[in-house]
Amino acid sequence: MIRLKGQDVYSLRLVLTLLILSGISVSVAVSSWLSTRDSKHQIEELFDAQMIQTAKMLELFYHTDLGAPVKNQTKLQILHVPDSQISTFAEKADALKLAYEHKLAFQIWSEAGEALVLSDNIGLKPITRFVQGYHQTMFEGQLWHVFSFFSIKNNVWIVTAQRDDVRQELVSQIMHNAVIVPLIVVPLTLLIVSLLFYLLFRPLKTFERELISRAPNDLTPLTMSLPKELVPVRRALNLYIDSIARFIARERRFSADAAHELKTPLSVIKLHQHGLESLIEDDPQQKFHLAAIDAGVEQMSHTVEQLLVLARVDSINELNVSSHGILPMIEDALNQLMPQITDYEWNMDITSVLTVKCDRFYLLLVLKNIIENACKYSPKESEISISARIVDDEISICIADKGQGMSELQIASATERFYRVNENEGIGAGLGLSICHHIIELHQGRLVLAARELGGLSVTIFLPREQHKSNREI
Repeated sequence: MIRLKGQDVYSLRLVLTLLILSGISVSVAVSSWLSTRDSKHQIEELFDAQMIQTAKMLELFYHTDLGAPVKNQTKLQILHVPDSQISTFAEKADALKLAYEHKLAFQIWSEAGEALVLSDNIGLKPITRFVQGYHQTMFEGQLWHVFSFFSIKNNVWIVTAQRDDVRQELVSQIMHNAVIVPLIVVPLTLLIVSLLFYLLFRPLKTFERELISRAPNDLTPLTMSLPKELVPVRRALNLYIDSIARFIARERRFSADAAHELKTPLSVIKLHQHGLESLIEDDPQQKFHLAAIDAGVEQMSHTVEQLLVLARVDSINELNVSSHGILPMIEDALNQLMPQITDYEWNMDITSVLTVKCDRFYLLLVLKNIIENACKYSPKESEISISARIVDDEISICIADKGQGMSELQIASATERFYRVNENEGIGAGLGLSICHHIIELHQGRLVLAARELGGLSVTIFLPREQHKSNREI
């Protein structure tokens, strides 16, 4: 099958898949980024609110527990915060060992700067200066978020603190989830989209297979069921096929009419040429011109005969098929080509019992044409062999010569109409092998041309083998 590589620019299925996948990926990426940004902002607000709430609770319980003026309280109270050795959400924790307990701290200072109550995981010094509001400070190599305010009711500074990695891990967890879900969803979506595209494009592939499998001479309209979007394509192809069929019909009609119209004038010219031969004297110049007229008429007559045969073959609706012996047909073909074949050596390898189901008239026409070509393109006194044998479920008839042969390029075009190997020698219109090829196809067979290793050409006819019924058939 010939493919126009320059025209195969892109795959519609691939483009649609990439567009959908790109759209999903961009949407998921933007959504994940917005979700992470909003989550980070909300986490900051949540933890900041938690620090305010903790500070207010400390203000409340500090006043309630002590029940005395702050200035009379001089004993430092320290809350021991054990290190649970649990630093992330991924590690197990329980009610007594919380994951982030050692990352939270508080301090209560008197107005004079005296430590009153504090957690021991932050040290005995103020973690920040006594300024109301939110602050960030570095303590022992860690970034801390700090909230401090002055309790007018108790005349004390209350400070709550939280390590930054508490917030960052929560943000990382959210980002991790935002990435993991797309990593699962996008391949799954790609799989589903690919399956859907396969189902949607299956009618197109079926349509392609039907077009590829059609015989070159099948010019019937396409009738297969297609989706609504492909119906205009089918309609356009049917219009194209119809125009080709009408063009071929006109061409065949013209060829047949032209051949019929030319046959009579050529016969008249031939008749007068023979009349002139009997009237003129033995003048070499006149003989030369008469010979040229004779050669031209012969060539034209041969072309007309081939055109008439071609028109007849093209109009065949049904073959008159019956069983015939191969050897008698070969002998008849050779006898009809007398005396042309007498200048060659013939090697026959055909068993007399070998038969084939065929239309004898047309298969004999094929054999005569191939044998005539073998003689035409082979040197005189050279050997031409004809053999027939059974090959699997086929009968093969091979005519091989030792002539000039053909190249692979010539073999590929040999069965085309009006193709001639050499335009400058021999007679003929390049229709012989085309006619043979068409007749063999009508017999459900094959015509195979191959160059021989030692020179020459072999033309092999493959025909379906005749299936004999068993005598034990019930």
